[in-house]
Amino acid sequence: MKRFLILVAALALVAAASTQALAVEASEAPGAKPLPVGTAFPDVPLIGPLQPALAASLGIAATGPTPINTVDAEVLVVEIFSMYCPFCQREAPTINELHTLIDKRGLSGRIKLIGIGAGNSDTEVEIFRKKYNVPFALFSDSAFAVHQRIGQVGTPFFYVLRKNAAKGYDIVLTHLGVIHSPADFLATITAKAGM
Repeated sequence: MKRFLILVAALALVAAASTQALAVEASEAPGAKPLPVGTAFPDVPLIGPLQPALAASLGIAATGPTPINTVDAEVLVVEIFSMYCPFCQREAPTINELHTLIDKRGLSGRIKLIGIGAGNSDTEVEIFRKKYNVPFALFSDSAFAVHQRIGQVGTPFFYVLRKNAAKGYDIVLTHLGVIHSPADFLATITAKAGM
């Protein structure tokens, strides 16, 4: 009977954890401490080769590492993803739609979107980019070095950054989990960034 009760308690904990993860629709990260809104985003390196057109759209070199503060954008949306995250995989078309919507609304000169693959090598990032036909720049973070500096967040996680007078970026919005409506998320981005 004691074993049975232990088994039932263990199953209840697994079910509760699964339900919580599904409610947020994100892969959990033990020890996650997202950087707070209103603080400066660290000048992390963007690592990995880029196609020349993508590099030109960001105003950076096609080979890295490149400090994130050198990206030429008034607002920078940074998605922290992993090619192994099922939520990131399922959401890829939605984020592609967000990218298209930014362009259609004439905001592509002001708002840029990039992805950083937490724990992903250049090869893994390239596999994800090709499989999901990602139209924006993706960078690798194979050793989790960037991931550690930005709060060891779950995936997908979004930091929305606004360029400050010192030419760095300040955090204006954070979001853990999938984006259900690209239009609503874009409206929130422009509101929080004061556009």
